[in-house]
Amino acid sequence: MIQLLDMSPAQQELSRDYATGVRLAFAELRKSNPALPQIMTVEVDGSDASLRAAIQDVKADSSQVALLGTVGEGLALASIREAQRVRLEIAHVAPWLADPRYDRDPHLVALFASREEQMRQVLKGLAMMGVGELGVVYASPTHAEALQAGTAALTSRLGVKVRYLTAPAGQDLAGFAARLKRTDPYFLVFMGGSIELAQFTQGLSARGQQHYLICLADVDTTTFKQLAPGRSVPIVFTQVVPNPHSSKVPLVRAYRDALERLFDEAPSPISLAGYIAGRYAGAVLAGIEPGAGRSKVLAEFQRRRSMQLDGWRVDFDGGARGGSYVSQLLLNAQGVFIG
Repeated sequence: MIQLLDMSPAQQELSRDYATGVRLAFAELRKSNPALPQIMTVEVDGSDASLRAAIQDVKADSSQVALLGTVGEGLALASIREAQRVRLEIAHVAPWLADPRYDRDPHLVALFASREEQMRQVLKGLAMMGVGELGVVYASPTHAEALQAGTAALTSRLGVKVRYLTAPAGQDLAGFAARLKRTDPYFLVFMGGSIELAQFTQGLSARGQQHYLICLADVDTTTFKQLAPGRSVPIVFTQVVPNPHSSKVPLVRAYRDALERLFDEAPSPISLAGYIAGRYAGAVLAGIEPGAGRSKVLAEFQRRRSMQLDGWRVDFDGGARGGSYVSQLLLNAQGVFIG
C-alpha cells in the first residue's frame, strides 16, 4: 500500500501527523495479523510534476494494491484527478479530504465529515449571532486554486454571502493580516494550515484589529499552540474526530496508549484521524485473502462496509462518507480552549 505525503513547507506538519496515526494503527494491527500489507510512503514536494511521477510509479508497480491516507487536501484532490486521467484502477482510501466534489468517485473511500458538514455546524452558531457575511481567507494562491471551486459551490448551496481574500504568493501572512481593511468581514474562515494560521493571528494581534476566526479541521490545535500565535484573537476550530486528549471512547484510549508506547508525541486530532483511517483500512484488508490484487482490494473497499472500531462507528449508511461527526473547540481571546 502507498501513502502519498505532501512534504512542501506548508503541508509537512499535517502530513507527518496524519502519517503517524496511520503507521500507529498498522503497527498495532500487525501484532495479530502479520499478513497485512506493508505501507510505503512516497513524499512529493507539492508540485504537479512530482505528483504525476508518483502516480505513474504507483500505476507501474502492480504490487501496490491501494492508496491509503493521502495528505494534504491539495495533494488528495490532485491525485484523484491524475488517477482518473491515467485510468489507474485502484482504491483511494481515507485521504485527508474535506472537499466533497469527488465523493461519488467509485475509487474513493472518504471517512470523515466534509467541509460542507463542518461549515453547516459553524453556520448554525453564526446564524444565531446574525452574521450576514463571511470572509474566506486563502493562505496562498495555491490554496485558492485548489479549494476555490469547492468552496464557491459550498457557500452557494448554503446561501452564504462571501468575500474572498487571498494572500499574494510569497507574502508574509502576518503582514497580509495587518493590511486587512476595517471594511473586511469581521468573521473570517481561514483556509490554511497550522503554521499559516499562527502567522495570520500574529498580524491581527500586532495591529490590534479584531476579527473572529473560523478554522476547519486542517489546523492541528496542538501544533498551533506551539507556534506562538497572536494573542487576543478568538478562534473556533472544527474537528472531525473526538477530543484526542479526553475522549473516553475505547478507540481513542487505545490510540493514546499506543502513541505513548510507540511514539514520543502528544495526541492530536490529525494523528487520531490517521489512526482511525488505518484501523478501518486494516479491518477491511483483514477480510481479503493475502496476496489479493488491486481489483479484489478495490471491490472490497467499494462495499463501503460500516463497522464498529472499539466504540467508534464508521457508518456509510448509503452515503458517500463514513462519518459526519463534527465538534467545535473555541480558543477565546484569553487564549483558553473551551469545549
